[in-house]
Amino acid sequence: MEFRTGLGSAWLDLLATLIGRYQREQTDLLADPAALRAWLAEHDLAPAGRITAADVDRVREVREALHAVAVATIAGRRPKSDDARVVAAALALDRPPTLRAGAAGLRAEHPASARVALARLVRSAVDTLTGPDRGHLRTCGDDTCSGIFLDLGGRRRWCSAQRCGVRVRVRAHRARAHAQDGDGGTA
Repeated sequence: MEFRTGLGSAWLDLLATLIGRYQREQTDLLADPAALRAWLAEHDLAPAGRITAADVDRVREVREALHAVAVATIAGRRPKSDDARVVAAALALDRPPTLRAGAAGLRAEHPASARVALARLVRSAVDTLTGPDRGHLRTCGDDTCSGIFLDLGGRRRWCSAQRCGVRVRVRAHRARAHAQDGDGGTA
């Protein structure tokens, strides 16, 4: 299973686990406990305990609330109270991780449960959504994509130049080619 990464933070990568959010057909990459464990492991958040179907449901609920809050933040709107409550409830489980010194430096201990891992992600989201980086949050320039990313350089247009950027450019090329064909092939 290939997860999207590189959106600027693990919580933004979490938002990208629902493919086609604005489409009729959607694919949820967090389909079951094994998929959630794989995603968390990829972000160094695999919990020590087992992951249940209820954990998957909770992560999905918080993911969608975070997406709604992020979209509202980017648009300069107040988030819906229900979404804010879901985020706040997940954040309530956050506890500072215990640090260990390793050969490569400090490491945070793995979260005890999927809910604790989720709380760490939500803390990161809240830090971004309420801090100086919130002004660097962007929505993908591909109107078929629901991706949200951090644009610290101020020049990015898409969550992924390789996926969404190419898709937008191909659509634009096809539209121009179609327009030229409608003009009798003249340019």
